[in-house]
Amino acid sequence: MTCFCASVYGQTCPENIGFEKGSFFNWKTFTGSVSLSGGKNTMVLRPSAVMEGRHTIMTSATYRDMYGGFPVLSPNGSGHAVKLGSNTNGKQAEGISYLINVPDQVDHFTITYQYAVVFQAPNHTDEQQPRFDVKLLDVSSGAYIECSSFKYIATSGIPGFKTSTIDPTVIYKGWTPVTIDLSSYKGKTLSLEFTTADCTEGGHFGYAYVDVDERCESVIVGNVSCEGAQSTRLKGPSGYQYYKWYNEDKSTLYGEGEILEMNPALPSGTKVLLDLSPFAGFGCPNTVTTTISTYNFQLDLVPTINSCENEVVDLTSSQFILNKSDQVSYAYYADDALQQEIADPQKIDVSGVYYVKAISQDGCISTKSVTITFHRLGALEVLPEFSVCGKTLDLTSDQIQKKVPENASVSYFSDISLQTPVTDPRQISTSGDYFIRYQFPYCVIIKKVALEINPLPNLKITNPAVVCLPEGIDLTKAIITDGSDPGLTFSYYMDADCTEAIADPTKIKKSGVYYIKAINDRGCSVVSAVKTIVNPPLILIVANPEPVCEPETIDITDLNLYQGSDDGLSYQFMDAAGAVVNDARHVAKGGTYYISVKNDEGCTLTKPIEVIIHPMPKLVITQPGKVFISENVDLTNPGILKGSSGYTTISYWKNAALTEALEHPESISQSGRYYISLHNASGCFSFGALDVVMVPRPKVDVPTVFTPLKEKNNTLFPFYEGIKRLNSFKVFNKWGNLVFETNLMDMDKGWNGTYKNQLQPFETYTWFVDAINELDERFTKTGKTILLP
Repeated sequence: MTCFCASVYGQTCPENIGFEKGSFFNWKTFTGSVSLSGGKNTMVLRPSAVMEGRHTIMTSATYRDMYGGFPVLSPNGSGHAVKLGSNTNGKQAEGISYLINVPDQVDHFTITYQYAVVFQAPNHTDEQQPRFDVKLLDVSSGAYIECSSFKYIATSGIPGFKTSTIDPTVIYKGWTPVTIDLSSYKGKTLSLEFTTADCTEGGHFGYAYVDVDERCESVIVGNVSCEGAQSTRLKGPSGYQYYKWYNEDKSTLYGEGEILEMNPALPSGTKVLLDLSPFAGFGCPNTVTTTISTYNFQLDLVPTINSCENEVVDLTSSQFILNKSDQVSYAYYADDALQQEIADPQKIDVSGVYYVKAISQDGCISTKSVTITFHRLGALEVLPEFSVCGKTLDLTSDQIQKKVPENASVSYFSDISLQTPVTDPRQISTSGDYFIRYQFPYCVIIKKVALEINPLPNLKITNPAVVCLPEGIDLTKAIITDGSDPGLTFSYYMDADCTEAIADPTKIKKSGVYYIKAINDRGCSVVSAVKTIVNPPLILIVANPEPVCEPETIDITDLNLYQGSDDGLSYQFMDAAGAVVNDARHVAKGGTYYISVKNDEGCTLTKPIEVIIHPMPKLVITQPGKVFISENVDLTNPGILKGSSGYTTISYWKNAALTEALEHPESISQSGRYYISLHNASGCFSFGALDVVMVPRPKVDVPTVFTPLKEKNNTLFPFYEGIKRLNSFKVFNKWGNLVFETNLMDMDKGWNGTYKNQLQPFETYTWFVDAINELDERFTKTGKTILLP
């Protein structure tokens, strides 16, 4: 086992030194200008607010620099970087700075920054060129630390600059790390400064990208070895030209270069020295030390994983990496040499031995193997969709599940979360998604089945009525399938298996059992039998009855009307509307009626019969008015028959038997009852009686003398004849004053000769009678009478 580590404990850098807050928190920003003064490049910077385009926080992991094509984020894994300056010229200068308080309680404290620069490279002197400066200021002394301050200009000889393929006047250098050891400045405050500037002539730009690592630990990485490691791998700080590795007293040179590989591993407690030589003009020589220590880091991985074929294993799951941590990175391989890295360790589907390599945050590595076995399930097949016609479906049917392994425990659910078991999977009555769970010794497989239970058509058959030849039966009539589901498609067959179609189902001429097949829009079908009876033709002969006159009726049940018809028929009588005639023996209304007959075989036949009942003339008699004796009454007066109709002739009679004709109906001179008859062209007639009434003429007599003081004739009242009603009887004195009035015909109510209980003078009085005669006419009469003592 081989393990490499940087150190057991990493030193945390000052807050937001790597711009991880996405802002310039704790940083100071500057803007200014650049010029050539006395032959020297001079930058004048003043504190300023953050200026977008000159101090820009970069966050896009996919965006690349437009000239160099390199990512705008550094390769140290940070999500933020700063673009200092821009591709706008004009003698602009920009700067940012950070005050670092170097802790005094740690052995090692380093700053590693990443930079990338883009310059236009005009034909200028070095002092005129665009530039990028990195400086470290000792705040207490006010002096810059020469070995930690660097200057990059467009004509710099530092390796790594390239010419842009976008603009040949532009050179660039991609991301490069630089490590500065600040361990000797414990307790001091240092100012880390980055500046960029255009050319002093104002026509060419320069800008840089900057990021600072968030770990400020020992400059030598790999000083902590995993317990039991076979080799040691040390890495020095970036940005130096020469590296030499020694033992503690420099008696042994371990090797040269930024990385030192030692096999076998150096023992724990070994002190290693590293001499660092910078590029010319970019720092001072330095010697740093580190002590080798051991660190026990073990990966806890399950040794075996059993699963089912057609499943996948997520090897990255904490189900298998038992001590999985976010502070550890993992790599997955298909070979023990760790050369065949697995492209997608979350979807392993092939049996074999796999290897997991765990790398701790401190660089320690632990590798273990796991054996993954995918067990065959045989030829299990589950239909994803299944539909049936009917009320229920058997989810356990081998039409849905085929070749289920014997070692599988099967359960059924109606939800994907497998929380609702199916009560009876053999009687599924609701369409929807169902889930079958197969429990095997090493795995569980869930299969979804979309079930659709389509209802069978509701086919209702009403056998057609019995018919007689030559009439046939039409099986396609709606009445035969009335009550069935709407929208069904029907077909007609001779047999129940529906193999022989009926040539013409609209003309069935033979009794028998036939079959109707109904199909709904889901393709589900049912077959039902229909029974037909086709009998020989019936014989029904109908003779219309003789016409009659109202109110005479006709008996249409009289079998004499149907002589020549088949024997043994049952008869039914209906009106034109098809309603049964309640009293067919006494049909009182003319019109077309129907005779429906039926024999013992159920065969029916219907024919019409015409009933003629002539209407009677309408006779309306207005009785003639009363007349006085000796006057005549004219019975032929049109007013007597006003309102009558439907007649052609009129006859007048003396008796109700209409046997004695009235000779002179226009001149009737005797009271009595007479008769009139009206006749129409059909020979029907109506007759009625009328009365001739002759009354005496009105007559009123009043005594000319009466004596109220005598025992007789002492009351004055009128005597009358031919008077129907006496309205009033009045008596006036000679002065015209009313002395008596009565409207009663009572003899006792006559005038007794007094007025207001006083006997009136003996003189002549005038009387007045107002009455109604027998003709309902008003009749009046006046006269005089003498009152005597």
